[in-house]
Amino acid sequence: MALYIYGDESGQVGGKHFLIGLLFVASGKNAEYERQLQTLKLQYNFTHRELHYSELNRFKSEFAKAAVDWYFSATDAIFKCTVVPGGVFDLRRFRDNMKFISAEEMSYNVIYKIAINFHSTEAERAEPKVLIVDRKDKARPDEFQRFLKENVPNAVDIQEVPSENHNLIQMTDLLLGCVNGDLNGVQKFDKRTVIDYVKKRLNIAHFRERNAYTKEKFRVNFWKPASLK
Repeated sequence: MALYIYGDESGQVGGKHFLIGLLFVASGKNAEYERQLQTLKLQYNFTHRELHYSELNRFKSEFAKAAVDWYFSATDAIFKCTVVPGGVFDLRRFRDNMKFISAEEMSYNVIYKIAINFHSTEAERAEPKVLIVDRKDKARPDEFQRFLKENVPNAVDIQEVPSENHNLIQMTDLLLGCVNGDLNGVQKFDKRTVIDYVKKRLNIAHFRERNAYTKEKFRVNFWKPASLK
């Protein structure tokens, strides 16, 4: 048995905001949660290929809120997000990385690695881990998998898969999109409705705010330059 981590990204390294979203799912619960979300789709007659934050509209927002409710009922799933604001990550330090990839690609690897390790408890670091990410994510460097296997303790498998086949990746995309949308002041009604619904569930005014519930269920960490190791 292994801890499953579903990963997604939003924004661009070096841009206004770059975010890594990670959904930690306790060992043995991933298959059950996939089934529960599929059942929820059937209950809401959600006939679209998949749920994406970027595609939220009036036909999808009600199901998105139901998916948010499901997430808060899933006691063995925790969303953990790292936000890298523009200007706090120095891409230049990786220009001579000797890995035959660009500074942006090496920075991507390093941010992903640090996000996983930062958000892992001591017990989670000791667990075998399976990382599942959307293969359609932006220009991921070819040696991404090798880098994480070498730098994330007990990473036993890394899979790049189509998100349409993985409800938990779609869930990660939705939660991550809400954080990024709020940071960027999104006003489109259907997206704003879901963002505000998440914030209401967390009893927060903005995603920089922390309380006991965000610590337990919805962790958003803002990158500081000293975090880089």
